[in-house]
Amino acid sequence: MKEGSARSYCMKRYWCRIGIVLIVLGLAGCNLSRDELPQKVTATLSTPVAWATATTPTSAATLPSLTPAPTLTSNAIPPTSSDMGIIAPPTFTPSGQVIFPTWTVLPTLTPTTGAAAVAPTATNTPLGIITATFTAAPTSTNTPTGGITGTAMWGAYPAPSSFTPVTHQPTQVAMLTGAQVCSTCSNLRLRDAPGTAGNVVAYLAADTPLSVIGRTGDNQWVQVVIADGRSGWVAAQYLSLNIDLNVLSVTGTANDLPTAPAVAGLSSIEVVSGVSSHSREIFLDGLAKGNLPHVFTRVGDSITASPYFLVPIGQGNYRLGEYSYMSGVISFFRGPNGRGLNPFAASSMAARNGWGTTSILDPANADPNLCRAGETPLECEYRVVKPAVALIMIGTNDSGGLDAPTYRANLEAIVQISINMGVIPVLSTVPPKHYDPRTDHRAAEFNQIIVATARAYDIPLWNYWLVMSRTPGEGLDPDGVHPSIPPDGATGIFDATHLQYGYTVRNLTALQVLYTLWQQVLYDADTARPATKVPTSGDPGTDPTYSCPGAPAPRLTVGLSGRVTPGYPNALRNAPSLSAERIGNIPGEGVFTVLAGPRCADGFSWWQVNYNGSVGWTAEGDSSEYWVEPY
Repeated sequence: MKEGSARSYCMKRYWCRIGIVLIVLGLAGCNLSRDELPQKVTATLSTPVAWATATTPTSAATLPSLTPAPTLTSNAIPPTSSDMGIIAPPTFTPSGQVIFPTWTVLPTLTPTTGAAAVAPTATNTPLGIITATFTAAPTSTNTPTGGITGTAMWGAYPAPSSFTPVTHQPTQVAMLTGAQVCSTCSNLRLRDAPGTAGNVVAYLAADTPLSVIGRTGDNQWVQVVIADGRSGWVAAQYLSLNIDLNVLSVTGTANDLPTAPAVAGLSSIEVVSGVSSHSREIFLDGLAKGNLPHVFTRVGDSITASPYFLVPIGQGNYRLGEYSYMSGVISFFRGPNGRGLNPFAASSMAARNGWGTTSILDPANADPNLCRAGETPLECEYRVVKPAVALIMIGTNDSGGLDAPTYRANLEAIVQISINMGVIPVLSTVPPKHYDPRTDHRAAEFNQIIVATARAYDIPLWNYWLVMSRTPGEGLDPDGVHPSIPPDGATGIFDATHLQYGYTVRNLTALQVLYTLWQQVLYDADTARPATKVPTSGDPGTDPTYSCPGAPAPRLTVGLSGRVTPGYPNALRNAPSLSAERIGNIPGEGVFTVLAGPRCADGFSWWQVNYNGSVGWTAEGDSSEYWVEPY
C-alpha cells in the first residue's frame, strides 16, 4: 500500500475506536445507576461464615467493592427455633476498625455474569445444614474482649478440638547436701547394700555431692542419694561430711566379703626382717662396683611410681611427729644419686604404671636415651643411678594373670640381678586386693612366694601387707588396688589422722626399712672398705662342692654372660627339670645373662638365665658336649 493511502486508512480506524469507547462508557453509566437492582450473584460453595449477610438480588452483575470487615457486636440476638429453614444470622454493625478473627474463613463469591469469576478454593467438606453455636470468645490477641463467637458445624463433621501440648519436666531431686566424695577419692563405689558384699551400681567422681539419709550402727557405711535420684551405700571414710552421722537413723547392717586368706605366718613377721650379714656383703661388693652408699632406688609398678610415695619427703613436705628420730635417715639418704637427684624425689626407670615382673626384665621397656642395647630397665637403673639399696614391690599386676612358677622365676631373676650388681634388694609383700573376685586371692599366694624368696636369698623383707591389714579399709583406695590417700593428699604427715591411709603408712614403713639398713648395714658408709670378693648369691642351689652325675663340669658364672653354642637352639623352661614347662628357646649363638645356678636335675646342670627379657632355666649340656658356653 502506498504511503498516502495508509495514512488515510489509519485515521479512519482511530475515530472508530474512540466511538466504541464512548458507547461502552454510556452503557456502563446506565448499568451502575442506584435506581436499578443489581444482577443476581450466586455464591460458589466454600467454607461458609456462620453469620453471612443476605443480599437482595439485582438484574445486573456487579463487581464487589472493598469494604471494612464487619465487627461482631456483643448484643447480637441468637436465632430461635421459630426461624424457618435457614437460621437467620445476627445483625452486624459496621465500624471503622477492621478486625479479622483468626479462625474465620470468608466465602469466595463468583458472579454468574459480568466480571470474571474468582476460582473457588477446593474443599472436601460436604454440604450440610448450618448450625450456629454460641460460645464465649477464647482469649486471643486478635479477638476483642467480651465478643460472642459463632462456630459453624457441618453435618456430622465437627470442627477439630484445639491441641495444647503437655511438656513433661524431668524429675528433680531436692538435694540437701550432707556430704561429698573427697577430692582425692575418684571412682568411689556406690553399692546397693552396706558392706563390700553389696553389688556396685555406680562409680562416683571426686567431689560428687551426696544427700545422706542413713547409716550403719558403726558409722562405717552411709546411705546416700545422688543427684539423679538413685540411692545406695558408700564407705564413710571416703567422704567429706557436713553433718553429724549420729543424728541419722540406722538403716542397714554391713555385710562384707571374706577377706583374702592370710599368708601363712605373715601376721607374725615384723614389718622389717631378714637384715643379716649377707646384706653387708652385698653392700661392700656394691662399693667395689662404684655404687653410692647414700643412694637408694625403687622397683615396681604404679604403687611405687606414684608421686605420693616418698616424693613429699624429698620435697620437704613432711612432719615426723613422734617419729622424729627418722630425720637422721632422711639426711643420710639425701644423695645425690648417679643422675644428680635426691633419691626420695627421683623417679625410677624400673618403676612404671601397669608393670609386672616381666616388664622389669624386658629390654624393650628400657629408656633408649639412657640404656644400652639389650639392657633391661632394672639393669639400666642400677648402672646409671648406682644405688646401694633397692626397695622392690612387684606382683599386684602379676597376680591378675601370670602363673605362679613364672612369677617366682622372674622375682628370683630380679633378686639375682640386684645381688650381682651390688645392690641390696629389699622385697616387699604386696597389699591386699579387692578388684576381681576371681583373682584377688592370688595376692596372698604371691606374698608366700615373696616371703620364701626373701628367706632363700637371705635378703631383707618389708612386710607391707601386715601394716595395710591393720589400717581402716585395709588401707586401700576405692579402686580396691592402690593404697588410699588422705583427703588433703599429705602422705608425709605422720599423725594419727594421716596414718589411717595406705600411702602414709607406706612412707613411714619405708623410712623404717631404710633406718634399719642404715643402722645395721650402712653405718660406716663413708669409711667402709669395698669388698675384695663377690658375695654369694644366696641361691639355695649354689654349692662350692657342686657335682652333678652325668653332666659336664660347670663353666658358666653367675652375673656374667653366656651363649648357646652354634647350631641347635637350647630350650628355656620355667623350672630346672625336663618335665617343667617349656617357655621358649634360645637360638644358636644367642647371648644371655646368667642369674643363678647351677642346679642338678634329671642328669643335667641347669642355669637360670635372662634371654631378651625371658627368664627361665636352660641345661648346660650332656656327658658328650656343652650346649652353652661362657661369653
